[in-house]
Amino acid sequence: MGSTQIHNHDNNNEYPDSAIEQVRDEDLKGDMIKDDGANINVLADGGNVDNFNTTGVHIIEHEKSAFVGMSRWQAIKVFWKPTLFCYMCAFSVVMNGYQDSLPGGLLANIGFVNQFGTIPDGEGGVALDAQHISVWSGVAYVAQFVGCLAGGTISDRFGRKAGMYALTLGYGLGIIVEMVSKTWKHWLAAKLFTGLGGGLAQGTILSYMNEIAPAQIRGYLLSTYGASYAVGQLFIAIALQIVETTDPSGYLKAVYSEWVVLGPWILMMLILPESPWHYARQGKEELTKKALLKIYGGISGYDENREYAVMVKEIEKEKETRNTNKETSWKDILIGPNLKRTFADVVALAMQNWVGGSVVFNYTTYFFQQAGIPEPFQANVIVYCILIGANIISFYLVERTGRRTLILYGGAASAVLCVIIGTMGVIDQTTQTQNATLAVICMWVVIYALCFAGTGWLVAGEISTPRLRAKTASFVAATNAIAGTIYNTTVPLMLGTDGAGARGWGLKTLYMFAILSAAGTALCYWLVPETKGRTFNELDEMYEAGIPPRNMKKHISKIEEAGLKVHV
Repeated sequence: MGSTQIHNHDNNNEYPDSAIEQVRDEDLKGDMIKDDGANINVLADGGNVDNFNTTGVHIIEHEKSAFVGMSRWQAIKVFWKPTLFCYMCAFSVVMNGYQDSLPGGLLANIGFVNQFGTIPDGEGGVALDAQHISVWSGVAYVAQFVGCLAGGTISDRFGRKAGMYALTLGYGLGIIVEMVSKTWKHWLAAKLFTGLGGGLAQGTILSYMNEIAPAQIRGYLLSTYGASYAVGQLFIAIALQIVETTDPSGYLKAVYSEWVVLGPWILMMLILPESPWHYARQGKEELTKKALLKIYGGISGYDENREYAVMVKEIEKEKETRNTNKETSWKDILIGPNLKRTFADVVALAMQNWVGGSVVFNYTTYFFQQAGIPEPFQANVIVYCILIGANIISFYLVERTGRRTLILYGGAASAVLCVIIGTMGVIDQTTQTQNATLAVICMWVVIYALCFAGTGWLVAGEISTPRLRAKTASFVAATNAIAGTIYNTTVPLMLGTDGAGARGWGLKTLYMFAILSAAGTALCYWLVPETKGRTFNELDEMYEAGIPPRNMKKHISKIEEAGLKVHV
């Protein structure tokens, strides 16, 4: 939903003041210019062409979006339908958070331990083997890696809806296998399917939301990705607390509850239309217009023919930029400026793991149990309630403060808090120290929710160039899954006390993540740009011009130089 944007940075000509004033007077704010060395080439509606006669201004007739100058609040009111569709998409992420957090929560459930435990606990019962926990997590994240790559390929070739059907199938098969599992190997097979479903979701949903979200509220809507994941984590924490209170041995009740989340998503998925950008890139004009009307139809002044023309011109520009009409390939995301953009995406999202998320969230109840915190299931619910509340606040901060600022300050704060939590594992454990530990962990959760929960995915969706968005999102999610495989096969061994390879570090595990937090923050300082208030074309311009990411926030783009856009 943006205006047609053309830019060229090979020239730095000075233009007559009258030319600039003429452009400003005609209220063309938001449109880009093309510097061809002789004129300011302004993209304008045909009806405005006759108004321009100033030397130095050359008009290029085009179709531009009728909504390019709309404010953020206007966009929320007008584009209620695409906003609703984005919320529906986010519900699949609720399922992702639910399934990802279920295994870690069940590790402290007596019924689950009795069913899948294989090591005598010395008291006549059994305990879970830390190596089995490690393998469960490792297989899930390997499957997630495969799903991430498959999601990008399926979405590009067959459409975003096909990716949605695939991720739903993965979720459903995973739940069914969980329901019939009797041994730890059966549970391993279940993690294969649920991991695949989660990977397909990460490789599909973010691209879809990027393509249907109005530009004015894109940051807000993409932030719901992380918030939805947290909602899923909260739901499973509540479900586990109910099971623990009513039937401690009935772990299957928590498994059955997954259908309560997956069912509504299936209904929503059937309602969601295909992304019009998928059809447009295939040259299917009629299908594109039908999809546009399903998403934006009913809006006063909306003209699908005009908006389709805008899409066609933007697609043509993408092809011109690469000087090719062939399909994109995976190597494109690792060539030239795109390599920097892809690496920045990877680092920004990796901060979720580096600050300790793989310890606190993937094994929340188990972590609390190993830390000696009383009532670990109740503490689990408290943590996720805090996570949701702080996540809601982050919707405002991400647009007000900026993405890069939150990541840098959050990384530094997380490093300090990880050191404090790790130190709690060294001192003698008393009721006072346990309460203090829980308080510091809650502070860590607030920082995580404000700075990383939604920001990582948001930045991963914004930095990449539009033409490579699906493949970049899939690659970033896949690398995140690889990292998750490493962390989630080692963290259970660090926390665990039973089985070969168990280290029993408990809270001291956070010392390692304090180092990762500090190192990750340094990388983000050099690699991650501030994307707040920037169009995709401005980011293209700055990366092509070789502007260091740390300086992009202050850089004045061509459109800002011409006075057609106010520098934020």
